[in-house]
Amino acid sequence: MNLDLRQVAEGVYATSRAAMMVEVADVIVFDMDGVLIDVHHSYPVVISKAVDHFLNERGFRGDDTAVTPEETTYFKAAGGFNSDWALAEGICLIYMVKAELAESQNVDGLRNLAPDLAAVARAAAQYGGGLDGLETALSHLIEPQQLTRVKALWDRDRITRIAQEFYAGDQAHAVFGVSNDTISGDGLMLSERPLVDRETLAVGPFRYGLYTGRNRGEVQTALDMAGLHGIFPEEALVTETLGIKKPNPKGLFHIQRVLSPKLLIYAGDNLDDWQTAARYEAERALDEPPCLFCGVLGGSPGPLSYGLFQERGVDLMAHNVKALLHWVAERKRRLTTA
Repeated sequence: MNLDLRQVAEGVYATSRAAMMVEVADVIVFDMDGVLIDVHHSYPVVISKAVDHFLNERGFRGDDTAVTPEETTYFKAAGGFNSDWALAEGICLIYMVKAELAESQNVDGLRNLAPDLAAVARAAAQYGGGLDGLETALSHLIEPQQLTRVKALWDRDRITRIAQEFYAGDQAHAVFGVSNDTISGDGLMLSERPLVDRETLAVGPFRYGLYTGRNRGEVQTALDMAGLHGIFPEEALVTETLGIKKPNPKGLFHIQRVLSPKLLIYAGDNLDDWQTAARYEAERALDEPPCLFCGVLGGSPGPLSYGLFQERGVDLMAHNVKALLHWVAERKRRLTTA
């Protein structure tokens, strides 16, 4: 826990170290979801609907939903689930394992069968998070041959396809290059709202990069919606389409080599973003620019964000991008006028 972290401006928390370092920051790299774009009514709902649909295809029945959008925060807090498709896959696996153990496909009963989703997410976190951590946690509940049988029916490609169709709807081909064979109509991506505008990003003498788990089509859709064309140089856009995924710091190394900053700040809303910046710091050469991580509060881990980031010892936290940029810009102005 970082005991040196304190409030330095409205909506901004920083250590003394960060307050000094940001005076030379000239490149800000953003995650997209929960930072630039409000996705509370898109991806968490997509996960919930995709899980229900897949389980229904596999013969599960019940009146209750398997996972609520709010319950997805348990897994975001566990880390390793930057991909919402992977999270949908993981929750399907939980129910399939429970069904094997209970010899029942009644979703209502399986929801109440211990361990509940929060407990499974905590166990997954103890084993490193993500699908690997989740599978390890589940392997302690079920015999190996049973888990093998369950995984043979666990069609991850199908789950991802369903999730993509719920997200993009009739625009699935434009966004993901797939046809919407199952879900038609408007996709849930249309419920997204921008958290920043061009005026916000023009507040200081910064250049910007983007490192996101979205693919290029998803990014383009979001930039169109938010009116942020031209803010990010094409060469400083790192998406899943490039084959680089968080928490691999390769995306940050790519952006710093393109933009050649004195110091960069990576603003993200979850533990995968924090780990990306931490690995960059651990791996960078002495002559490469440092990177500060800023935890943006209220994103995918929900109200757990503040505690999670403080426990990891972050140097910066902010309620939103606007607060972060105004504070950093003011710090830089003080340096130039001193």
